[in-house]
Amino acid sequence: MKSGTSKSDSEAYELASRTADAQRARLPDRQRSQISDADMETGEAWFVWGFYSAMTDDIERRKRLMTTYLDTKYAYENSEQRVDEIARMGEARNGLFDAIVAAGRQAYREGGDGHLTSIATIFLNVIRNY
Repeated sequence: MKSGTSKSDSEAYELASRTADAQRARLPDRQRSQISDADMETGEAWFVWGFYSAMTDDIERRKRLMTTYLDTKYAYENSEQRVDEIARMGEARNGLFDAIVAAGRQAYREGGDGHLTSIATIFLNVIRNY
């Protein structure tokens, strides 16, 4: 589905939130204990950005959806600034960001539930190698 999607903003939030929560719940305990909550929140935000990217081509709607997601799920004080940073990362070349966003897109398109586990593995590999 692209910018002509029939999903309302609240339906889009619910779908993204359910998907991220289900995938986070599937993480093995050893992965969960090795990745900080802040890193997982970052990975989840990038994942959801990819999820919304597959849902709509409209960058302003994507930013609005992402801001709502962060405000609702994590009550960030400056969600708009964080969303702007995520959008800028999408314009730059960053292999980690691109891989996680691609997993979010794939999760939306396939409705799969194993993509966040892949993200955790990516994070652990990066953490171990740096």
